[in-house]
Amino acid sequence: MNLNQAPLMAAFGLALCLAQPALAQIAKTPVGTVDATIDGTPYLGETLDVPSEGTSTAEARSFGPVTSISIQAHDLEAESIMRNVLTIEVSLMGSDASASIMEASVSWWPEGMSPPYYLSEDSETDSVIILDLLSLEDGAAAARGSFSAVVCRRDSMFAEADTSDCRQVEGTFDTALRKAD
Repeated sequence: MNLNQAPLMAAFGLALCLAQPALAQIAKTPVGTVDATIDGTPYLGETLDVPSEGTSTAEARSFGPVTSISIQAHDLEAESIMRNVLTIEVSLMGSDASASIMEASVSWWPEGMSPPYYLSEDSETDSVIILDLLSLEDGAAAARGSFSAVVCRRDSMFAEADTSDCRQVEGTFDTALRKAD
C-alpha cells in the first residue's frame, strides 16, 4: 500500500462507519449507476445524493489543476446499504474527459467496514479508468466511463494484502456528480 493512501483509506473507513446510520434514516435520491462484474458475478449499485446533508456518494473535488472524482456505489439489494459497496476513485490533471489520469483505484467492501476488504492498490496490476464523459458544470456535473482493476483481500485496514485472494472487477459507471467543498 502506498503510505500516502493510508490517511485516505482511514478517512473513507470512518466515513462509511459514520454514514451507515445517517444513510439508513435520511432521504436519498439515486443519481447514477455502476454496472460491473466482480470475479464474474454481476454487480449493480447506485450512487446516491443526500440533499438534506448536501452530500453525495459521487463527488468531484478540485485542487488547482487537479480534479479528484470519487464514485461510491451501493448495492440496494444488500442486507444493509453499507454492504457490498464498490468505490472508483480517480485523480486527473485537468477537468474534462481528455485530462490525463494521475492515479486510479477501485475498492470493494463486501461487508462494509467489517473485513475482508478488497483494494486495487494491493495488486500488481494498474487500475484502468476510462472517462467517456466528464462535465464539472454547475448543475450538470457528471461522469460516464468504464473501469477494470484487480482487487486483493485485506483482513484489516493495516494488514498486508493477501495477494493469493484477488478478484477481477470491471464495469461501467454513469452518474451525476456533486461538487464537494
